[in-house]
Amino acid sequence: MIMKDAHKTYRRGSGFSLLELLAVMSIMAMLSTVAVTGYFSAVRGMARRSAVKHLVNTLVLARQRACIEGARISVMLYNENTGDDEQGSAAAVPSYVVCKEIGTISNISGDRLIDEFETLGKFFTLGGQTMAGSMGEMLSMRLYNITVGGWWEVKPWVEEKYGLVTGRDSAYDLARNLTPKPYDLPVYVFTKNQQVTSQRGPPANEPPGGWRVGHSYGIEAVPVNSLPRGILFDDLDERVDRRAICITFRPDGSAEQAETVRLVEKNPPKRGLSISVSRNDGTIKYSEQWK
Repeated sequence: MIMKDAHKTYRRGSGFSLLELLAVMSIMAMLSTVAVTGYFSAVRGMARRSAVKHLVNTLVLARQRACIEGARISVMLYNENTGDDEQGSAAAVPSYVVCKEIGTISNISGDRLIDEFETLGKFFTLGGQTMAGSMGEMLSMRLYNITVGGWWEVKPWVEEKYGLVTGRDSAYDLARNLTPKPYDLPVYVFTKNQQVTSQRGPPANEPPGGWRVGHSYGIEAVPVNSLPRGILFDDLDERVDRRAICITFRPDGSAEQAETVRLVEKNPPKRGLSISVSRNDGTIKYSEQWK
């Protein structure tokens, strides 16, 4: 009888009551909530650090290349239009690219940008109608406006033209061709790729006020990069019609003008961080704290 009562007591003490089970489940739910919240906070923190690190490193690289190569190097910040989202609005991806200055526009004729001074045959393939037929019209590259920002989609070659500017040979042309030619000055021409432009809707990437004689142009020196998901350029927001931000470094390390770029979070609490570039010496400063 005593052993049977002890066995019953053991069975009652070895189980969980309903209240105990509910308490354990509540604790597990709270721990799961804390873990999930901590995970997403860690992801947001990594995104913020990555956005600042890569953009600052890009600016430092551009300044270093300007000093080493003795050329103006720019970092252009813009919202890339990647098409329409589910709501039918333009989907914007905050992007930035390093551009190296190649030359200066000396003449403009319709959808053609002309450079009379740079021998662009050293940098680009010489082509024309035959190349257009063999390579396809949809091939294009971006010609960036270093002076005011923006770009044109142009055909990925230059054409050497005669008779567009004046009536005499250049010194370069005379040295290259021993046989005298009719007096003419060759120029190099970029042609806008209208097919690519027309398929992308309104030309939001157009340089403000259009191209002008004296505007500097360049091409990308490194592949285009973008900000992590959930991080935006404050001045550009999520709009694709905002003017691109262009930060240009000179060969002496200084900047064309002082500029401050603010990164912000897309979702609440929408903290932000500012990166500033000094005009005098091109110094890049930023705060580690998002607020």
